[in-house]
Amino acid sequence: MLIVIFALVTLGMVFLAFVILKGWGDGLIAGYNTASKEERQQFNLKRLRTVVAVMILFTTAFVWCAAWIDDIVVVLLGALPVLLIGLVAGIVIANTWCKKK
Repeated sequence: MLIVIFALVTLGMVFLAFVILKGWGDGLIAGYNTASKEERQQFNLKRLRTVVAVMILFTTAFVWCAAWIDDIVVVLLGALPVLLIGLVAGIVIANTWCKKK
């Protein structure tokens, strides 16, 4: 039963990444949806969509892998730092590479 739940969550996250990549979910991007028009014009939207979708897929892959690991210590000490480093890198990329110069 648990595998079905993880499969449904994974499908939902992949669908969300697809929606954002296609440009149908710009309002779902945190920070971008509340930004003023002047602030929105500072970003390359295509790059921002790509970075956000990759971050969603990266997080989904982590959750999927963590579901298969039975040892919580391995997840907390091994996989969690990888997730945190990946997400911080995604935030940095979103605030540098995605900005228009």
